[in-house]
Amino acid sequence: MNEVKNEVKNEHLVKETSSIAEYYPDHPPRTESALFRKTKKHYHDIGAACIICGTKDKIEIHHMHCEWAMANAMDWDGKMRKAHPDFDWSTYKEPSDFVDSIYNTVPLCEVHHRHPQKGIHHNPYPTWIAQQCVKEGFVLFPEEKK
Repeated sequence: MNEVKNEVKNEHLVKETSSIAEYYPDHPPRTESALFRKTKKHYHDIGAACIICGTKDKIEIHHMHCEWAMANAMDWDGKMRKAHPDFDWSTYKEPSDFVDSIYNTVPLCEVHHRHPQKGIHHNPYPTWIAQQCVKEGFVLFPEEKK
């Protein structure tokens, strides 16, 4: 019987070093809003799984379109409304109404949220999202090589 392997022909390693400098607007220390507590409870109540790997272990909530620290830099009445027409703007009174909403958040396991190689906070989006659909057996990161 022949064994089938998911070998990728002509695979090659691409190494990239990134250094990012960005300004964050002034903001008070982060506190957890009532809406964010409600959003986290919703994900917990439905048994949300990581959108990348499907695990339900160690789920964290990631702010997808705007993180809290950037809220004071956003053009809420113009550009954000235009960029996010599917958000229910009738509920909007202040930035946290968007930032901490279900619309702006996704469940991720701690690896796909904060891991230095696989996490969204440390990875270019095209590489990070590729983890969701990579072929079984394909090695995406050197640390996965056996």
